Amino acid sequence: MIRRKAIRKIFVTTVSLFIILVVYTITNLHNDNTLKVNLELSDVTGLTNHSVYLLNEDGYLVRKKIYVETENMLDGVKKVVNYLKISNNSKYSSSLVGLIPSNCSLLDVLYDEEYVTINFSGNFYNIPNMDLAVTAIVYSVFDLGNIKGVTILVDDEYLEGYPKIMDKSLDINRETFITSRDEISKVVVYYLLEDSEETYYVPVTKYLNDSREKINIIVDEMTSSSSTNLVSLVNSNVELLSAREDNDTFILNFNNYLFDNDDEVLEEVLYCLSYSVFDNYDVDMVMVEINGKNISQIERNAI
Repeated sequence: MIRRKAIRKIFVTTVSLFIILVVYTITNLHNDNTLKVNLELSDVTGLTNHSVYLLNEDGYLVRKKIYVETENMLDGVKKVVNYLKISNNSKYSSSLVGLIPSNCSLLDVLYDEEYVTINFSGNFYNIPNMDLAVTAIVYSVFDLGNIKGVTILVDDEYLEGYPKIMDKSLDINRETFITSRDEISKVVVYYLLEDSEETYYVPVTKYLNDSREKINIIVDEMTSSSSTNLVSLVNSNVELLSAREDNDTFILNFNNYLFDNDDEVLEEVLYCLSYSVFDNYDVDMVMVEINGKNISQIERNAI
């Protein structure tokens, strides 16, 4: 009897999940060319989508999506920092590594009015490339959301040689294309990096002699050929027709070349555009249009 009830319960649960999947699929069929980013894994499993920044074999800090169960911001920071430890390298792709020494202890974490303070043990100073480690920590913590600044302490003292409060204005994967001291712009552009196991998003801080609005520089950089193994998948014929901010929303209007051969916009293109906007502008949503028609709305905290 007990076995029969258990089998019946499993059957009912399986059928219910199948019905939900069918309804969700049918619903999406009526929303062509629209990227759905609000379906959270946490709705089903209790896990939350976060990102950490790890070092790949080419020397880039890449954005790696992880799923962890977090109770609050303090718990989230602790788990993200733990993912950045060298001892957890086996959890990632074979091409990615963490940068925090395995024997480095996390002494304390504070969260107050959207500012995070992380206190490490003294062997934090044994990190071979401190700049990469600090940048990875700051970017990873900021991707938890609702963060205005990160402070790193070592044995209760401010980390030597770095600002007391840091944010995503830190250079990451820096590239410099400066020929003069005039009209220097700093922009962050996201690209794709593919290896044999996965595709990653890679932010690149660029310094250029260009006085135009940042979004124009971003689109031009994404449509230009790259001399590295980073790609954007944006058609070279794509043109930004207009860009404007409206109530914390950045609205981008492109020509038809943003569509691919199947009259769709690649998810990777939308993500690269959105990540780039969020790292350069203080907005909460990116709306992508093609010839004035809304194609996608992407929220900062949903990706």
